[in-house]
Amino acid sequence: MNKSNSDNLSKTRQDLVDMYIKCLEEDTLPWEQMWSTSVPENGVSKTKYKGINNLYLSYISIKRNYQDNRWVTFNQMKKNNWKFVKDAKGQGVVVEFWGMKNKVDRKIYSFEDYEKIISENPEKKQDFKICRMSYVVFNGDLIDGLIKTKTENKNKKDIISNDYIENIIKNIGVKYKEGGNEAFYNPIKDEIVLPPSSSFETFNAYYATQLHELAHSSGHESRLNRNLKNYFGTPEYAKEELRAEISSSFLMQKFGLKEDERHLNNHKSYVQNWLQMLKNNPKELFDAISDSNQIVDYLEENSITKEKDNTNEREEEFEYER
Repeated sequence: MNKSNSDNLSKTRQDLVDMYIKCLEEDTLPWEQMWSTSVPENGVSKTKYKGINNLYLSYISIKRNYQDNRWVTFNQMKKNNWKFVKDAKGQGVVVEFWGMKNKVDRKIYSFEDYEKIISENPEKKQDFKICRMSYVVFNGDLIDGLIKTKTENKNKKDIISNDYIENIIKNIGVKYKEGGNEAFYNPIKDEIVLPPSSSFETFNAYYATQLHELAHSSGHESRLNRNLKNYFGTPEYAKEELRAEISSSFLMQKFGLKEDERHLNNHKSYVQNWLQMLKNNPKELFDAISDSNQIVDYLEENSITKEKDNTNEREEEFEYER
């Protein structure tokens, strides 16, 4: 289900597109600084923001130098008798949520709840319509009464391990080997190739590169089935790289990973492609973010121990590089 089908961009989306374009024009990768931030979350429900909201709130936090990764609505402040520590005029940030509105009871249901209802009662599908809701949230740095905690590593307590990567490789059935000096995913052979771990600046950079290539491998026809048979230099190739970059950056943010200079320099070659793509059609960014959410969910689901059969090899060769 495409959640990016609005004809006009909201302010949040337009701001995010403008930020991406500005960064790319300055020859920087927009998501690079996310690696040093904690995943933003709601200060009451503890729900972590995903997708567009994660990218936007992380960007605002960096821009305004917020140290707290928690955000709350004004109503949540009132219910908890919290106050602003200073004038917060103009400091609210609009986040968006998508759901399915029931035209009968007027309630908003999550997509997960909607799918469950429809699977059990297919005739009720006509009672629902997709809707987008917007809320204004304020950062914890602005709020008096919200218990302050050390958040520098708040969401990095689940330190990534080799088991996490190995479970994904085993569960999704992708072939994996190390050797040479290039990192890439070959969708025809369904194989990831990485340089030896000793060639990376740090183990974090090594894990981050594995996540990037695993993000590519999620698009194989036996998995999330994206079109991966595109040659280097084509717009479709650049779109796939954007998806792998955004999705792997979400996981890298979670674990506090940072890529090495080799990765960053390699991806400077895509900057002009991404810049032109966003200027021609800003909605490409939100399609990429939507796909990235699916990629992250898929990899996370397969990071636990379970069994899965390997897939067969293919004949032609295309390679998605770092």
